[in-house]
Amino acid sequence: MQPARTSSRSLAALLSPVAALALVLPLALPAEAADSLPSPSPSSTPWSAVSADGGAVPTPSAVRSRIDDLAQQKSLKRSGVVVVDPGTDQVLYGKQVSRALIPASVTKILTAAAAVEVLGASTRLATRTAEQANVVYLIGGGDATLPRSLASDAQPNGPASLRRLARSTATALGGTTKVDVVFDDSLFTGRALGPGWAKRFPNAGVAAPVSALMIDQGRKSRSSRARVADPAKRAAQVFANILENRGVSVGRVSRGRAPDAAKELAMVESATIAEMVQRMLTASDNDVAESLGHLVGKELLNDGSFAGGARATSQVLSRAGIDTQDLALFDGSGLSPRNRVSPATMADVLTDVAAERRWTELAQGLAVAGVTGTLANRFTTKATSSGRGVVRAKTGTLTGVAALAGIVIDADKRPLVFAIIGNNITSQARARDTMDRIASQLAKCGCSS
Repeated sequence: MQPARTSSRSLAALLSPVAALALVLPLALPAEAADSLPSPSPSSTPWSAVSADGGAVPTPSAVRSRIDDLAQQKSLKRSGVVVVDPGTDQVLYGKQVSRALIPASVTKILTAAAAVEVLGASTRLATRTAEQANVVYLIGGGDATLPRSLASDAQPNGPASLRRLARSTATALGGTTKVDVVFDDSLFTGRALGPGWAKRFPNAGVAAPVSALMIDQGRKSRSSRARVADPAKRAAQVFANILENRGVSVGRVSRGRAPDAAKELAMVESATIAEMVQRMLTASDNDVAESLGHLVGKELLNDGSFAGGARATSQVLSRAGIDTQDLALFDGSGLSPRNRVSPATMADVLTDVAAERRWTELAQGLAVAGVTGTLANRFTTKATSSGRGVVRAKTGTLTGVAALAGIVIDADKRPLVFAIIGNNITSQARARDTMDRIASQLAKCGCSS
């Protein structure tokens, strides 16, 4: 892990004290599920490292004149808004920055930071097979991106797929022609659906039941959004079918744990954690988020569950000097309406990203306004056109909740961090438009005067 700060640099502490209020709201249900999108290509951050004397320094008065009317609109009546200059850590604008609010999918920013720090940006997740006494063990490693098959499976050393793993396993078995298959998904423990999640989420395609072993993100078929009730069992059944197609007769398929003495047969590895984080942020991928959260909990606390991931993420942020006093996490994706995060906490994390202090891998994963991911179809109006291609942000959507948090390059070519979290939203369209207009005003702001 990276060394923690010796003292907290809380945005809330830089403002006059504001009481943090937890809202009591009705159950929030997702208004939409994340689309499956290709992973962004990893590269350096799209700006130079921020320094206190780099470019024209923005002023609070200039920023306030640009966005205060928008931030006070009825569409964001119950919301928190903060803008920060990451070069100086100065708060340029604040409205209820310490208020603990339901964050929706901007929670994934926190999950991403914890995953990079605890798991390591270059780490890959392994799905393995092992054998003992004519039993083949299929062992999940928490890779929520593992596909059933790929066109490149016949090529050597290609990307991970279950079919590639099964073929390599059949080869490694040599003369063994009859086996049982035991699938081991014990890396993750506890409940399969997050606290406060609606039971309909899997069938609605919002998220699969969380499992350390799954293919095609637990979908019933490649063309279906609906998810199966037991992703690990489904993966094992498909694995067994592929083995049989390779000439290995499979008897019983059951759940169990691989013994330590079992001999490893084959392994496939995922993309790197950095690439998975970027995919998660761009596409707002709930399955990847929950897998990463569980893995963080397992690695840091030996607790690969919703609760373990939430506690571990909070610990990572606290050790990094982020103010977590009012932070309450219950999952890694933001689907739980029980989560509470203040705009100040969210901006603290993004300020470290923008200033390239830590977690720089997150920058390339933030969706580009009007271009990629969950922002591809936003920033399309005349009032928001200045933000197109300039704003990089993570969106958040639940019923009654809208959020936008990210980094924007202003007219003086200086990155600014912003976080907007709105609760009790009555119109998603109006709230999103207002948030996009705030970010766009920052993009065209020559805020040094």
